[in-house]
Amino acid sequence: MSIVGCTAREYKLSGDIFLKTEEYEKATAQYSAWAKREKYNPAPYVALSVSYYKENDSTKSAEYLKRAYEIDRDIAGEAVLFYEKFLGVKNYSWQVFYSGAKKDLNNGEFKRAEGFIKEAEEVKDSTYKAMSYVMHGKIFLEEGEEDKAFNCFDKALDFDEENAEAYLYSGEIFTNRDQYDKAVFNLKEAISIKPDIFLGHKLLGQNYLRAKKYDMAIEAFEKALSIKNNDRVVMYKLAAAYLEKEDYSRASSIAQTILNLQEIESDKKAEAYIILGMADIYEEKYDEAAEVLNKAIEADSNNCDSYQLLALAYSKAGKVNLSKEFSQKWEECVEKR
Repeated sequence: MSIVGCTAREYKLSGDIFLKTEEYEKATAQYSAWAKREKYNPAPYVALSVSYYKENDSTKSAEYLKRAYEIDRDIAGEAVLFYEKFLGVKNYSWQVFYSGAKKDLNNGEFKRAEGFIKEAEEVKDSTYKAMSYVMHGKIFLEEGEEDKAFNCFDKALDFDEENAEAYLYSGEIFTNRDQYDKAVFNLKEAISIKPDIFLGHKLLGQNYLRAKKYDMAIEAFEKALSIKNNDRVVMYKLAAAYLEKEDYSRASSIAQTILNLQEIESDKKAEAYIILGMADIYEEKYDEAAEVLNKAIEADSNNCDSYQLLALAYSKAGKVNLSKEFSQKWEECVEKR
């Protein structure tokens, strides 16, 4: 079909044919020509949204669909219903706006993400509406708006009391605020709904560790590791829990496992050496402690704990001059922070 002299209806029909035959670039070209001819008709923008949706371009898909709704919400809604039937897709608008918001959230485009997720919140389905409010809350969290995030998570639970993420992220905020009881309540709720939620077990363990409930912390961290094996942060916290429980052998074993991991970050390597050094100090193995704590400094010279513990190890070993030297280095390290 020649593009010259085509009517808006012909552009639409051509685009729909290309859409059906999965020739999405050609469909986009036809729909673009349609939109150029009828700038104030939302239908071609809905069609453009669909072609980009099929090409997995969630941002452009959401942008064109939002433009369509801004022109005329009712007519745009009718066009959406047509393409839902045409493609056999349900809740098309929600899928587009939610995917667009998720992509923008991951890319740090928070303002546009919020615009998309507000559109997603218009969905009638309560489960999808709850998911939208959770996404909105996550956007607020990234922007440092914790109170607004709480409000979104509460709304999510109003529509779906089984939304594990709403409880999870509320629990994360309470964890960051050191509000133990509220954190544990929300995290337990999240885990009861979704038992294999890694972050829930990790945060629950962190709260138990702070509360000096070491056996419960160990159980939570071990569950987290059963879901996500070899997570360095959880392994370190698990070793710390065993250390606090005075199970020095187990703490050292986990620290050594961390050091044996491939491509371990320098700060995590230093923390593992510190665990080994602390265990050696508690067991009065001061020379061994000094050896691994020096390795901690080599791995990360900015971790001040290494200097302080090394000064202690040398003091316990009767090496006064070395103890003074590293006490001074500890003070210098702290001053740089």
